Amino acid sequence: MLACWRAQPVISYGDGNFRRGFCCRAEDQTVSPTERQNKKKVVIVGSGWAGLGAAHHLCKQGFDVTILEGGYELGPKTKSLSPDDAGIRGFWYPYRNIFNLVDELGVKPFTNWTKSAQYSEDGLEVEYPIFQDSPQLPTPFGTLFNTQFVRLPFIDRLSSLPLMAAVIDFDNTDTAWRKYDPITAREMLRQFGCSERLYRNVIDPLLQVGLFAPAEQCSAAATLGMLYYFVLANQKNFDMVWCRGTVRDKIFLPWIESLKSQGCRFLEGRKVTDVVLNEETGCISEVICEKESFKADALILAVGISTLQEIIQRSAALCSREEFLKVMKLNSTDLLTVKLWLDRKVNIPYASNISCGFENACAWTFLTFYIHLKQEKCYVSGVEAANRVVDFLNEGTFARILPVEEDEPHIETLRSFNRNLYDLRAQLPWSSYFLQ
Repeated sequence: MLACWRAQPVISYGDGNFRRGFCCRAEDQTVSPTERQNKKKVVIVGSGWAGLGAAHHLCKQGFDVTILEGGYELGPKTKSLSPDDAGIRGFWYPYRNIFNLVDELGVKPFTNWTKSAQYSEDGLEVEYPIFQDSPQLPTPFGTLFNTQFVRLPFIDRLSSLPLMAAVIDFDNTDTAWRKYDPITAREMLRQFGCSERLYRNVIDPLLQVGLFAPAEQCSAAATLGMLYYFVLANQKNFDMVWCRGTVRDKIFLPWIESLKSQGCRFLEGRKVTDVVLNEETGCISEVICEKESFKADALILAVGISTLQEIIQRSAALCSREEFLKVMKLNSTDLLTVKLWLDRKVNIPYASNISCGFENACAWTFLTFYIHLKQEKCYVSGVEAANRVVDFLNEGTFARILPVEEDEPHIETLRSFNRNLYDLRAQLPWSSYFLQ
């Protein structure tokens, strides 16, 4: 790719130190300078599901999009982090927006729906069927009766039913989050009478794999959200498909080529060190990557929490904003993945296996294909960021985001009744008498 360079003196405050220098602005010449100059410029940091999701819509709206890839922390700057380098990578039934994207790209990357299993130190504990092929029962009975519990007694399974009261109460509102976020998942499960065996062999390993932390470290709110979305709401939501190969090869590379054909630029080995604010508007006008500078009418930071915190620490401009200072209070979770290349084919009965029991605070998965949890959330977040850019710059149309399937009628009725009951109790003169 041909590029020209212009040097411009700027002031940067990387790592909190005052520094003067020359920053070079790179301009792509594959598009005519006049055509690119007339377009609004959007810089996206990160080339994962969120970054590409934002670029996908913004390119279709005619914006000049540049994606900056930071690359490995301990490696050549010319290499970018592959979506196959970390995490588990499965695609659940409710990932409607990703399935729609794949159809739009015209690729066929996925297997058929597959079964899953869980193991403890005693052996096979749970076999999960393909729920959409099983008898359709109302929540939570579809999960409870269609799942094959090999060792767990029926009485232990029944101890999960009182938890439905919390599932009904947690309607994903701000009020619900304030109520359940301060307590741990383990404390909530204890309060609702979950049996020790159900907790140890089924629920806790599921949480460790789904939320990457044991139940005593997960908030009850995050737990209820995960359990309801993947396990309880509409029983087929637990069904999964897998990529026939790596996600980079089967989805990301065709996606990137499609974006490049629309004028999107991908610049590898660029780590954001600062931003420049327009003094008149208070908005970001340039993004600094060491000695390079990129003009921006809008900036999207499509990176993980730890990377975002690193960017904020380096930037005096971002450190002065309250919303970014709040980000510094967030925690992230370390995730260890190990890839094994075997010298022969090994047949295993299930594509996805959750295992536990070797250590109290450890669970792991063994997969024939490695997968990444929460891709749909990342992708939709990127599309929502693109919609914010469209709104802010008052140019283009909003992307349509496919919503999750609505709650089953009996769940919606129970939640409505629960909300009305709380509202009624709050109006009673003795409402403050009860412990909140």
